[in-house]
Amino acid sequence: MDAVRKKLLKARTGLLLEHPFFGSLCLRMNPVPDPKCATAWTDGRTLAYNPAYVAGLSEAQVKGLMAHTVMHPACQHHVRRRERDAHHWNMACDHAINWVLLDAGIILPPGYLDNPAYHGRSADDIYADLHSHGGEESRPSLTEGEGEAQGELDWDGPVGNMGEHDDPGDDSDSGTGEAGGDGDTPQGASDGETAESGSEQHGDPGGSGEVRDGQNDVEGGASDEGGTDEEWELAMAQAAQQARDMGDLPGSLERLIKEVLNPELDWQELLERFICDRARDDYSWTPPNKRFLHMNLILPSLSNRKLPEVVLAIDTSGSVTDAEMNQFGAEVSGILESFDTTVHVAYCDSTVTGSQSFGRNDLPLELTPEGGGGTDYRPVFEWVEQEGLDPACLVYLTDMECMHFPRCDPEYPVLWARVGGGGNTPPFGDMIDIH
Repeated sequence: MDAVRKKLLKARTGLLLEHPFFGSLCLRMNPVPDPKCATAWTDGRTLAYNPAYVAGLSEAQVKGLMAHTVMHPACQHHVRRRERDAHHWNMACDHAINWVLLDAGIILPPGYLDNPAYHGRSADDIYADLHSHGGEESRPSLTEGEGEAQGELDWDGPVGNMGEHDDPGDDSDSGTGEAGGDGDTPQGASDGETAESGSEQHGDPGGSGEVRDGQNDVEGGASDEGGTDEEWELAMAQAAQQARDMGDLPGSLERLIKEVLNPELDWQELLERFICDRARDDYSWTPPNKRFLHMNLILPSLSNRKLPEVVLAIDTSGSVTDAEMNQFGAEVSGILESFDTTVHVAYCDSTVTGSQSFGRNDLPLELTPEGGGGTDYRPVFEWVEQEGLDPACLVYLTDMECMHFPRCDPEYPVLWARVGGGGNTPPFGDMIDIH
């Protein structure tokens, strides 16, 4: 076994003893050398490392490299990129986990990313911020006194940045030129395993372990319809329980685990669930259900899902901006495209100021709000009754800055789509926040 591999396995054992949560996650993958990568990388199934880079790290930094790298799949980063830019996604994921690792007492390799402004924020939020500011130009600075200034590293960069004496085309596992630091010459894994030489080189902007899309998945890494890797979800839950039993689970890590295992759904998904749950299954005898034909049973099969008419109420008192209204209308249109239904739109401030009806062929919704006075929620419900409508549900887009609710609960489900995050709690129905 070569010196670098021994160093990695020793670090993994040290993690298991000192930080059981990270150590138990590391045990799930067997490190394999990949001289073409910058530092290390994982796609949730492979954990690859550059032997020369690892040779230049201290023992504590190697522990940090491994803990950082396995946290990517533990947080589902390898299946959540979708069409987003890989470079910015890596930066966002690093910012999301590095402060948690540091809080747990982990020492990261030099050059890691850590911006206090991103502490406690999700990788998705951080990515949106980085991407909106153009990436490199707005790259947050390293924490003062840390990052590149912390520790020493005798490392000239990955193969792509090697000097003239290095051979970028040599992807054998027998070493990759002179190792930095202690002068050891890595000989590759003792069992001959190496990462696939054809693996795509994304780079590692954070310098402490890269995340790549999960293999055997669609572009962007989603592994199933839900976009999650269930094996890593289970591994994270088991590692967390083990660490709790040993009394070694920092609060910041506990919160991160909770967010990963019990993520909050965004308002678009909640809105879709609310509307789609009102759809009814429709069965037909033609064709019959094939599952029972071999038993000589003729039973109806599911033909399609039908959604009765839907009422969409828009608060036109001036509290909902045009941008919020257009975004909301686009989301509702996207949901209703799946159903042959009718959408009745009612514009209301203190009275119903106008209405429109849309069929499936009229989508997407083109909202033309009227009004601008005070706010009263009662007229919309009175209008539904006067029009003789029996909606599957009513969705009300408003800021909730009103106390005038109907005295009696309506017989149909109501969803209050709140903008601004303030206002009053409605006496009936569900509520989601539009961001």
